[in-house]
Formats: sequence, structure tokens, C-alpha cells
Amino acid sequence: MTSEDLLQPGHVVKERWKVMRKIGGGGFGEIYEGLDLVTKEQVALKVESARQPKQVLKMEVAVLKKLQGKDHVCRFIGCGRNDRFNYVVMQLQGKNLAELRRAQPRGAFSLSTTLRLGHQILKAIDSIHQVGFLHRDIKPSNFSIGRLPSNCRKVYMLDFGLARQYTTATGEVRAPRAAAGFRGTVRYASINAHKNKEMGRHDDLWSLFYMLVEFVNGQLPWRKIKDKEQVGLMKEKYDHRALLKHLPSDLRAFLEHIQSLEYSDKPDYAMLSLLLERCMKRRGVRESDPYDWEKPIVTQSQIPQTPAITTMTTPAPLSPRNNNQNIQPDNRKDNEVELDALCRRARKLEADATQVTPTNTDKQAITIDRNCNHDHDNTSSTLTTEQQPEHPTRQPER
Repeated sequence: MTSEDLLQPGHVVKERWKVMRKIGGGGFGEIYEGLDLVTKEQVALKVESARQPKQVLKMEVAVLKKLQGKDHVCRFIGCGRNDRFNYVVMQLQGKNLAELRRAQPRGAFSLSTTLRLGHQILKAIDSIHQVGFLHRDIKPSNFSIGRLPSNCRKVYMLDFGLARQYTTATGEVRAPRAAAGFRGTVRYASINAHKNKEMGRHDDLWSLFYMLVEFVNGQLPWRKIKDKEQVGLMKEKYDHRALLKHLPSDLRAFLEHIQSLEYSDKPDYAMLSLLLERCMKRRGVRESDPYDWEKPIVTQSQIPQTPAITTMTTPAPLSPRNNNQNIQPDNRKDNEVELDALCRRARKLEADATQVTPTNTDKQAITIDRNCNHDHDNTSSTLTTEQQPEHPTRQPER
């Protein structure tokens, strides 16, 4: 925290919410972790200066109230204003999806985690559209997981400051403006947003599509380009089917659906949801499976090294390659029993060979010893790691 922060640790807002620490901030305001002195629960306080030219908390509160009772939405606790700042108090959540992805060893999620996150995010987007609003800033850092044992596997939608009502009082879709201005985050914004067109429901889904690609690949092709116009041109010329290289082919239908939609069209949320569910089913993904951040991260140095087991050597003229060949232990018990029997037989024959002149029997012993090594190599198991793209250069979201 700095002296320029709107709130300092220990400050109590409206004699109820005690500020503990600052946990975030940006061009539109600051976010603090606080303690509700009445309920004793930890809360999030979102604050903006009362003198700030562009004020967004009014929209945040309006949308948050509309969404109460919906899945994937934080619980609204309170709001208010004074001559210094405006504020809203809501349920405190855990880490956001951008943080969780970057914390992965290769900066990417597994396909299992990606599909399940996409399914939850799609439901959250459907929820806000149902109450007549567009989010207009769909990106990983605007989705968090719960921080309590009861909700730590649920994804929550955050930050409604850029939301816009797309329906009239009668529920009709509002007429689009000729020029709406850019809204969103460059990396995940739709082509329509780059063209300053009025955004529709499908534009939120375009941002979800880009998120899914980044989750699996660890990056998007335009991640290093800072200029908004250049990114827009690249997206317009890019063959988006190429982005699906590491995603299930089923998701081409997702891309084709959002490509077919115009401003006023209603997306087929049910079809897209079934599409993701089908992808999960075909790949054996279960909702109960651990997410990537729930798994212990094991580095190469932490993998225990199993000592090599070598066969006994004899005076017989075996090659150094066979004498020194390592046997990898196998997890299959039946193979181990069979191998052990073969090796014991080979050792007995080898011991006999040291007491007599080499005969055909000794040659047989040598053959058995070689087969013992060879057979076990064929049955040994191999540890493999999932093939994922290299960790990208970490660029801040624009």
C-alpha cells in the first residue's frame, strides 16, 4: 500500500468493514481484503475515487444486484459512498484463472481442466446475458475460484464495470450504435470490438474462445503485440481453425457457431454446453477429477530414482552391453514373478558352468540370461509427462 491509496489497513468503512490489506487495483479503482465486524467473515471491498472522471461502480452494483441468486456470481453484501470514494462490498474469492494458469509448470492447463473451466464460464456468461447485460471484458483475470472448502471448485465471474445493457425495458435487443468505441482487453477482445462496433452476446463468447485456446496452448499468437490496431488486423486475417490444433476437433463447431452470429442473434448456449460435455465424455473427463492447481506439482528432481538391478556375470564370453544392461522395475506383479523365476534358473545354470568345461548347456544358460534382460525391458513401464507448449513470456493483460 502507498499513501496515495484510498484506504489504509485498519480503516473501518461505515463502522462495519475493516480494511486488512490491498489485493488489487487498476485504472478504475482499488480492491481490498476486509473483515466484516458484524459477521466476522472476510470480504472484498471495491473502491473508486469520488473524483474519478469515469466511474464504473454504479454499473458494477446494478449488475451484481441483478445477478444475485445465480450460479457463478459473488454474493453482494453492501455498497455506499462518501465525499472521498464510492465502494461495494462482496464475497471474497480465491485466485483468478490468470494466476492459476501462470503458476502451472508450462504456463498452460490440461485439456481436462480447460474443458471444465470452459463449461463453467459458459454458464456464467449465459447468466449475465439472461438478465439483459453484456459483460464486455471476458478474460481469465475476471474469473476466480472460491476460497472456501464449500466453493473452491466453483468459478465466479468478476468485474462488471464495463457491462452494458443490451435489451430495452420490453426485453427487445437495443438498436446498435454506429460507433461504440473499444471496450475490453486487447488480447481477448473480439474483432468487432477492435472495429469499434456495437458488441453483442456473441462477442463475449469470442473472448471465451480465445481463453480456451490460451488455457491449452499457454499463449495466443498476438500476445507480444502491444498495438491494439495491429492485434485487430492480425485477428481479422488469422485462420482461427489453426488455433484449435491442440483442442478437440469437436470445438470447431463452437468456432463455426460464433462465426455465424450477428449483433442481435442469440447464441445457442445449450448446444455449446452439450458440445463441451461431449468433449469431456469422449475423453473420460469427470467433474470430480482434480483441477490442475489441486494436483501436487512434481519437478524432475523430485521424482525418486529407482536403483538399477543388474544380472550376475560369469566367465563366459558375454558382451559388455549384456553384462551391464540395467533392468527397469515393472509395476506388473505377474511379470516380476515370471522374471524372477527365469533369473534364478539362469543363475543356477551359471553357477554350474563355473565347475565344468563349457558345453551346450552353458550356452543355453547364456541365452536364458540374455532373454531375461531382453524380456524385462519389453515389459517395463515408462513415465511420460503431458506434452504442453513451452511457458510463454508472461505479458500483463492489456
